[in-house]
This record gives sequence, structure tokens and C-alpha cells, in this order.
Amino acid sequence: MQFGFLNVMKPKGMTSHDVVARVRRLTKIKRTGHGGTLDPLAEGVLPMAVGQACRLIDYLPSDKSYYGEILLGKKTATDDLEGEVLEEKELPHIAPEEIEKALVQFRGEIKQHPPVYSAIRIGGQHLYDLARQGKAPDKAPERTVVVHSLEVVFIKLPVVAIRVHCSKGTYIRSLARDLGDSLGTGGCLSKLIREKAGFMTLDKALSLDDIKDRVDRDDRQSLFTDLASALGFDKVELEERDAEDIFHGRAIELEGKNGEPGRFFLGVKNGVYIALLKQLENGSCKPEVVFSDARISS
Repeated sequence: MQFGFLNVMKPKGMTSHDVVARVRRLTKIKRTGHGGTLDPLAEGVLPMAVGQACRLIDYLPSDKSYYGEILLGKKTATDDLEGEVLEEKELPHIAPEEIEKALVQFRGEIKQHPPVYSAIRIGGQHLYDLARQGKAPDKAPERTVVVHSLEVVFIKLPVVAIRVHCSKGTYIRSLARDLGDSLGTGGCLSKLIREKAGFMTLDKALSLDDIKDRVDRDDRQSLFTDLASALGFDKVELEERDAEDIFHGRAIELEGKNGEPGRFFLGVKNGVYIALLKQLENGSCKPEVVFSDARISS
């Protein structure tokens, strides 16, 4: 049964779509998607789903962690080094304490305008398409995001290196731009590495060469991150009768799993993932996602 999550190391210079297309060609599995876009400038963890795991992308933990380098003194159209330079300034003397003080406002729940060159849709069109046509608004619609932690790694002006743990929808490019505006210098993102996406970490990410090598060695199973590990859900062993009920869309009773409505479990039979289950108010569990080809494999 060829489905699951891949922890892919996206290289700098490729779009996330390019990486998906490459993995699709390498694995020869058409149904392939990713769980969180990275800009071409960025590199690092790109969670990918293959086969029926594509139905589970929305259940992946949504928090992310990044290492980023902010270049002060330069404003660009894209808020990173990829875009047209709009303004350049010579930096005045800025004490590290001033930078630390300016960063305080970007911790916790904050309001943020995403970059105009971004994948956000307005009226059914991506903002980056509108921007290329000269039809984008001056600012993207404001959104609320959460920055769980933000620490300074080093300051070597004009570069300020940071490490950020944040919620889904947070743009580090916007943070770079807004820090520059706060300091009165302008700023843009010069480097970005996604170090973690949910439970997937950079140290375990597979390069495209790694994936090709494992496919060539017919070692496809080693490509996959275990579903339970990727999603953070407990596994429950199912009886034959429970599996049959699940395949027919019926709720089942799970012994010892009462009192936690809304909790998710992964049902397993004979080592094969059968379904994603959701606990109901009455203590029973309904099948949320059923893996259709699991019936054959189990």
C-alpha cells in the first residue's frame, strides 16, 4: 500500500510545486501534494503526502519553525531578495538593544499584512498574479497570526538572524519588512530555512537525491514518515468486526477511549492503517477518513 507522508528537504531555487512534480515523477505516484508552501528563496522541511495520505494533509499540525536572516537597509517589492529593489538606505548606528526592543511587538498574537507577492487569493486570484498585472492592492488584507517564540540568533549589521516558531499563515517575509519599517531602515528577508513543520524536522528530511536513491533501490517504504508520528495521533488496534463497521461507515466503540470528544485516532489492523477515527460526544468513534485500499491489504 503506497501511501503516507514524506519529509522532503526542499532545495533553494525551486518552487514547492516543482518539488511535488519531481517527487511525483520519481515515485510514479500521481496523487501527490504538499502541506505548506515554501517560496523559491526558502529551503527546508516540506511535508508531502502521497496517495491516500493526501486526504490527511489538513490534519497535519500547522505550526512551523524557521531560521531567517533579515537584511536591513533594503526594501523590495516581494519583501525578499527576489524582488525589485524599491529603496536602499545606509544604516545608521543601531544598538542591539534597539533591535531587541523592536522585536517585542512581533511576539504573541499579532496582526500582519502578508506580502503582496504571495499565494493568498483575492476574488479567486492569487495575489502574486494580481501584483504581476499591476492590479494588486497596496497592502494585502490583514490577518491575525501567532508567534509562539522569536529569538535573535545573531546581529551582524546589516543582517539580523532570527529563529521563529509560529502558527500557520505567518509570513517571515512580512516580519522582515515590518522590523525594517519599525527601525526606520527598511528591511527584507535574505535567507529562510524551515527547520520544522509540525512533527517533521530538518535533520530527518530527505533530499530529492535521497528519494531517487531509495526508489532506485526499491526501498520505497523507507521514504515514509509513519502516519501516527506525522499527525501526532494515537494508534488503536482494531478487531475484525470493528474494521468491517468502519469500511461500511459505521461508528465503533473503543474500550478505554471515553470522555475525550473531538480526539482523533488512527485505526490499525494487522499493521495496516485502516482509517482516521474521531471520538464523538457519546464516546463512540466515527470514521473520518477511510483508506479504501486498506481493505485489500488487511
